Amino acid sequence: MRVTKESIAAACFTAVLLAGCGGDRSTLYDSEGKKSSAPATPVWIYQTEDGKKMIDGNFVYIPGGFDVDDDGINESGFWLAKFEAKESNVTIPTAGLGNVDSLIRNHFLIYNRASRRFDTQLPENSTIYQAKPVSEILGFQAKTLSFGPDGNATGSYSAIEAIVALEHSQIDGAKWHISLPTEKQWMQVEKLIINNKENWISQKLGDGALYRGVRYDASDRRYFVVQNGILGKDPNVPDDYAVRLYDLSGNLAEWTRGMVAIDDRFLGGNSGEVEYTHLGAETPKWWLPIIQGEIFPLSSVNGVGKYYDGSNLGGTSDTLNITGSTGFVDGYAVVARGGSRARGDKTLTGIGAVKLEYGPGFKDPSIGFRGASAYVEK
Repeated sequence: MRVTKESIAAACFTAVLLAGCGGDRSTLYDSEGKKSSAPATPVWIYQTEDGKKMIDGNFVYIPGGFDVDDDGINESGFWLAKFEAKESNVTIPTAGLGNVDSLIRNHFLIYNRASRRFDTQLPENSTIYQAKPVSEILGFQAKTLSFGPDGNATGSYSAIEAIVALEHSQIDGAKWHISLPTEKQWMQVEKLIINNKENWISQKLGDGALYRGVRYDASDRRYFVVQNGILGKDPNVPDDYAVRLYDLSGNLAEWTRGMVAIDDRFLGGNSGEVEYTHLGAETPKWWLPIIQGEIFPLSSVNGVGKYYDGSNLGGTSDTLNITGSTGFVDGYAVVARGGSRARGDKTLTGIGAVKLEYGPGFKDPSIGFRGASAYVEK
């Protein structure tokens, strides 16, 4: 066959109908040989430069795409540390950290009985916490943090010290700010865990017990699997996206940014520890460990833990003098979640365990924390 300019052109036109001729082979053409738009290859959030920095810092993306708190709005995703925080040897200077009352107002969310959500700040005219510089609080100290698997988790930090430590332990160069997780974010993780059959010993939802995490080393440390598509689809990650979270139900309990006034605790501080199945109608349903489509919450028999209402001795317990005194003096409890060692009570083991006994200045070796970003903008 004699090759001519005309035969080359004809061959090229045929080729462009299939895949383009020369140059960018990803260009698509319609039946008339006109260019059409090629579908863009998705860039998932963990493939972005900021996402890679978060992963390098031992954070994983928690998928959204579903309504966590029954307000009719689907939550987006956020970043959460895979492991509990680990303390470095770098002490954070307390000078210039601000006053106790402003730190609490700006970083914690108080349960609002009217809205049934954690959406209220401490009132500016509140006198319960001192308008006193942190540097003047005896015993207040914090160090910078890491979030990897090695070393012992950081305990004996009050919730307000945890906030300060996280503020000074941001992921270098990433655009997402790190703080404690909110109660809504903890429940987002909890719902994804209890609705994933991979986390159940029987591999069936609600049948038997949740793992207290799958065992991953000789010290009996454990993890849960969190997946996209369990309760909704998050467009920031593939449909089959799955990650592991470690030590959420064993090891230490963990602080969140949620606070509850002692008068708003669901048993009034009088009944101590109960199963979620025994809590009354005043408890918001979104805050209970309920499998999607079910009516009744899970119990400690299923491995989710119990609800502990704290003491009625005049307040919650504080170690630091941030109210003007110590002991059972605080009018608010910071929500401590998960874990198994707080109060040394195994019935409080589990992803859904809640303890409402401790004020923001309470310190105990059994309570740690991990970092979380704000919700990723859609």
